Amino acid sequence: MSLKDVSTLFDLLPIGAYRSSPGGTILRANAALVRLNGYSSEAECLADNRHIARDSYVDPTRRARFTAILEANGQISDFVSEMVALKSGEHFWAREHAHLVRDADGTVLYYEGTIEDITRERQANLALQRSETLLHDVLQTIPDRVWVKDLQGVYLTCNEAFAAGLGAKPGDMIGTRDSDWMDAALAEMVHSDDQLAMQAGRPVMTEEPMSGAAFGDDTLFEVLKTPLRDPSGQIIGTVGIARDIHQRKVAEALLRNTSEQLELSIMGSDLGRWSHDLTQDRGYRMDAHACAMLGRDPAQEAQGRAWGHLIHPDDLPHTLQAMRAHLQGDTPTYEAQYRARHTDGRWIWFNSRGKVVQRDHGDKPLRMAGTLMDISERRRDEDRLRSTQAELQATLDALPDLVMEFSADGHYRAVHSHDPTDLVMPAPEQINRRIAEVLPKDAAEQCEIALHEALKHGRSAGKQYSVVLPKGKQWFELSVARKPTEAGEEERLIAIARNITQRKAAEEAIQHLAFHDSLTGLPNRRLLADRLQIALTASSRHRKRGALLYLDLDAFKQLNDEHGHEVGDLLLQQVASRLLQSVRGVDTVARMGGDEFVVLIEDLSAPADEARVHAATVGLKILSSLNDPYLLQGQSHVVTPSIGATLFEGTSVAATDLIKHADLAMYQAKAKGRNTLCFYDAGEAPSDAPEAA
Repeated sequence: MSLKDVSTLFDLLPIGAYRSSPGGTILRANAALVRLNGYSSEAECLADNRHIARDSYVDPTRRARFTAILEANGQISDFVSEMVALKSGEHFWAREHAHLVRDADGTVLYYEGTIEDITRERQANLALQRSETLLHDVLQTIPDRVWVKDLQGVYLTCNEAFAAGLGAKPGDMIGTRDSDWMDAALAEMVHSDDQLAMQAGRPVMTEEPMSGAAFGDDTLFEVLKTPLRDPSGQIIGTVGIARDIHQRKVAEALLRNTSEQLELSIMGSDLGRWSHDLTQDRGYRMDAHACAMLGRDPAQEAQGRAWGHLIHPDDLPHTLQAMRAHLQGDTPTYEAQYRARHTDGRWIWFNSRGKVVQRDHGDKPLRMAGTLMDISERRRDEDRLRSTQAELQATLDALPDLVMEFSADGHYRAVHSHDPTDLVMPAPEQINRRIAEVLPKDAAEQCEIALHEALKHGRSAGKQYSVVLPKGKQWFELSVARKPTEAGEEERLIAIARNITQRKAAEEAIQHLAFHDSLTGLPNRRLLADRLQIALTASSRHRKRGALLYLDLDAFKQLNDEHGHEVGDLLLQQVASRLLQSVRGVDTVARMGGDEFVVLIEDLSAPADEARVHAATVGLKILSSLNDPYLLQGQSHVVTPSIGATLFEGTSVAATDLIKHADLAMYQAKAKGRNTLCFYDAGEAPSDAPEAA
């Protein structure tokens, strides 16, 4: 092969190829490498005084590593680094291959190698890794049992909940079949259900027990099987989700039993029922039995009446007061005793009880329902009835959340919850245990303080505690009331624990808003001031420098005026995102207001020149990132920044002065043509620069 052929092959390589001196000066560069570095020709590239060793690597230590491996092994392969195009300054990720060329004496003459731009490949791999991680995390956090099979019934993946049900781990399941985990009959039934779902071509839901030794119980599950399709729509397997509905079924059965018992109780107690449509003047209606109690034709149960028209005038005020208290939310139920006129003219004593059963979106009461009891012959039993009502009222005061009954020394006597996931352990296991045996130390202490307070004063409210449950950290607020008891009875307390996790989250959100910009989510001026003061103190303690960068967007007002504030807001949000991507997680990006941003960089080198290089590197990275076009409402826009920077060490300069210095440096950048970075220089500060806020 002739030298001409070699040269032609070198130039036609689709990836960058070079020959350089051991020091990094480029001796030859093919067309691909010339383009990659932003040059128009090899001659321009070779004429530039920049070279690979000094300028190509974002992290300078990478070049040292590259050279060490090359000199040790004579060659290097798949060396991946973040690099900078020598002329254009654009950042990209590259994969390098290189080898040494020596003379007959073994002296290194030059390096030869290739540089391949793998930025897109790397971004795609990172995106794929993030997607796979996200999918895995989501799958594992689902409390239901989830699995995926192919057409032959082979498990492709599953979450921990499903694998645990089979006494295995997710990794053990992959590549196995149902027959590997359960008896043949059950495995065949499961496979048939999979086939039905794929044949139907849509989700199929069944209720079935997952019984057998593999699952360890006969818990009832709601199983949803959905065909799994590839991008072309072809079915390639099934996705299954099994939800434990045993507790729900128990609750439904309990509700049916309770409803039946309530109906029997009403019938057995000789109660009439009433309903009251609060949106109508004549919205009060009684059932047939209530009408009969007043000597009226049972057919009048459909007749609407004005509330209170049957009540004795002397009883109307306190009855109206009880109704108003309930409607205003002061009492959990409405209850009143009054006299009502019978059709034969006599007065009958009624005990009327009810509550609001329907409200509008604004929490305004719309409808009430209740009962009427004839207590004319039972007035003499009022004391006993009051005792029963007091016990019932104490229970009602604690509803509707997690309700517990304690002995005076803190033993659980009863536990009720409509949501078992609010419990640290199943309710039956808590009975007769002490609080400290059930709850973590801090939570138990708060509960015990509330019990002692209620024993002393009759009630306790406002004590809060948190526990870590399978669904995450949950906050509860306690209300405790001393239960009225007869002489000789064990002293008891009724406690309600209300889940206030959402309220806590809202409070944290409000706290966040106080210290963060509402448009971009970045720290605001107030939080920046706190972090800057902390950074100054840390700099003094650790004898390390920091830097403050002040950014202002060039021609932002023009974009705002021409395209509207909505486009301007979108731009500011994208700028905030790019700034966060350009700095470390320990650094702070804040919005000062308008189109001005501040970047606080901490923990730089002690020597000023090294700290300045580091800060400049970050500033140039930000410049490069913010110079990329912005796609806003379908249109591309280019908006550049002017950046002012200042270094600090210790607390010798006040935080407000540092911001002022960075702001003045930013105006120096604008004075030098914008879209550039300037370090603070008091001698170059523009005379018309405004004071930093």
